[in-house]
Amino acid sequence: MKKLSLLFLTLSSTFAFCQFVSPGTGVTYNLASLSAAAPTVLVNNGADYQMTADITISNGDILLINEDTTLKINAGNLLTIAGTYNTTANNFVITATNPASVWKGMRLESTAQVTFKNTTIEYGGGIQALTGNFVMDNCIVRYNKSGQSSGAAINFSTGAPVVKNSQFIENDLPVVASGANSSVALEFSNNYLSKNNKLNSNRPQINMGASGPNATTKIINNTIIGNRTSDKVGGVSVSSLLGIANNVLIDGNTISDNRYGITITGNNCTGTISNNILTNNNVETNALNGGSGINLYGNGVFKIEKNQIRGSLWGITFQLTASADLGGGSLGSVGENIFKDNGNGGQLYAVYNNTPNALSATNNCWREGELSNDSMVEQTIYHQADDESLGLVNFSPYLCGQPLATNENSAIKNNIYPNPSNGTFTFNAEKSGNIAVADMSGKIIYSGMVQKGKNTVSVKSKSGVYMLIYQSEGKKQSNKLIIK
Repeated sequence: MKKLSLLFLTLSSTFAFCQFVSPGTGVTYNLASLSAAAPTVLVNNGADYQMTADITISNGDILLINEDTTLKINAGNLLTIAGTYNTTANNFVITATNPASVWKGMRLESTAQVTFKNTTIEYGGGIQALTGNFVMDNCIVRYNKSGQSSGAAINFSTGAPVVKNSQFIENDLPVVASGANSSVALEFSNNYLSKNNKLNSNRPQINMGASGPNATTKIINNTIIGNRTSDKVGGVSVSSLLGIANNVLIDGNTISDNRYGITITGNNCTGTISNNILTNNNVETNALNGGSGINLYGNGVFKIEKNQIRGSLWGITFQLTASADLGGGSLGSVGENIFKDNGNGGQLYAVYNNTPNALSATNNCWREGELSNDSMVEQTIYHQADDESLGLVNFSPYLCGQPLATNENSAIKNNIYPNPSNGTFTFNAEKSGNIAVADMSGKIIYSGMVQKGKNTVSVKSKSGVYMLIYQSEGKKQSNKLIIK
């Protein structure tokens, strides 16, 4: 018995020795001082740091990231923040010691206050955010897998977190998510998403639950590009499956090549869907399983205006008792939605009203590029005229001219030279931000941070024409890049 007790104590001591928990007494660490406090847990290699065991920053303590450096984390190790985490570095990378063996991820306790800035987070197990005191700005989150967070690259539990000006590239899971039984009013703006949810599970790239009462989830000015081989991955979902109050603003997004563009499911939902460009969200070829530009399912009421919906299997679909003002109705929608080539089975479906509700839908362009008459518009709308149990869609008067202009983000002055180049070029940025280089199929071949002024960038790829996307302080611009 004594031998067993001694063995237990020995194992417990070894376990305690192989991790670091800060004292919670108001200590402020940076990586250098944290390494000095726990030299075997956080090894200072000079050029970088290596985390060999779990680290916890306790409530009351601070971890300040103020070095432009790389933190390499061994497989299975977890970084927990219960205190404050703040970033003042211009270029900080958190990665796996061996990218083939991911680190466990990050756990942000309910007491944590966290600011990620100018940070690349890759080859980990995601971020579990139990705190609502969360800001991410000008970051890159890529190639992460399931680990500490099994729902998304960043999984939220509460509050009003902010994620802006960042890139999310080829993560195994959705980019952001929250639980069905929680209230999270996320502000997600000016981000670039490409081919996330690589596991092709039945979840969208943005997979949020309800905002909660007296709060609004805001999905604004993002670019959300899917993978045409991932037929189960949608674009954006903000849904209330348990009837929790859910208000949304989905505005100014460019969403393409997903299973669907935008869906809101559940009861007690309201909000505005406006100024979005939804293109070819039809990777699900079975029209019974998806393919809507916008899908509303439940009893929600929405204001829908100034969207452009092209190439979907369905333009806008209404199910159960969902309703909306698409123009000229009680919510003040101006209409001005544009529809083109949304259909399946040889039939166009700009609007499919599978509810008993009448819909006001005036001042929209139902067949872009055509001078329509009533009969031509009627061919694109499924409603009472097709099934007397359904509500009538009032579509007249309507617009059928050239595509309407949408608000573009302000261009930022920048230069690429030489262009063409051999893959190494100078990018002259007006402000600090981040860049991504994509081929013509949308595949990201390079991403990284840039500082104000001249930045030398090296892209290893074959000769061809590429697009360079530059984001800074809520604005983005695309430039043609030629590699010879």
